[in-house]
Amino acid sequence: MAFAPLSLLSFQLPPILARKSQPYKTRLLAVLALLITGCTTTPPTGKVTDWNSHRQALSAVTAYQATGKLGYISPAQRFSANLNWKTDPGTDHLLLTNFLGTTLLKLDAQPGRAVLIDNEGQRHQGRDAAQLVLSLTNIAVPVNQMRDWLLGLPTGADSYQLNAQNRVAYLVKQVGDQRWQLDYNAYDETTSPALPSRLVLSQGKQRITLIINRWQTQQ
Repeated sequence: MAFAPLSLLSFQLPPILARKSQPYKTRLLAVLALLITGCTTTPPTGKVTDWNSHRQALSAVTAYQATGKLGYISPAQRFSANLNWKTDPGTDHLLLTNFLGTTLLKLDAQPGRAVLIDNEGQRHQGRDAAQLVLSLTNIAVPVNQMRDWLLGLPTGADSYQLNAQNRVAYLVKQVGDQRWQLDYNAYDETTSPALPSRLVLSQGKQRITLIINRWQTQQ
């Protein structure tokens, strides 16, 4: 899977992310171009594991923090950001920042309640994290499913396929009228259990690339 280089003229941020971000457009575009043009599907390599044992090891993780990069592209907008995703029992925390460390979006979500703070410091609340993000950024993300999916657990997926190492290669999930597919293009072999390091989440014509550089887990 390869993508053509992005045009600066077509680079856009969602309004909630764009305020205070225009001076950084060129730098952000360069990062996004690296994320997207570097997203080539190669056969995963690594130690072959038993799927049931691997799934049990993933299920034993009670909290984690994943840091790296996020790239988003759709016909209407595209952007890149530093990614910090942290989960505690019952709560998910998402932080997106620009290359200077300035907050673009901060989301705290738990069942039945979500709070989003934008880069102006404005606080927004809702009952559903995915709907809150969509209403404020015009970006659809299956936030409620990502806690397990990010680890490589196909929880709630309609279908999934294992790779040669008996880890999830991709999963598919219908959420309302949206069909989501999450491809696991690489795993970090230095973690135990092995955890995803490059993922591509797609729905229709929108694509979200996640590059995880560091994992911290707790059992």
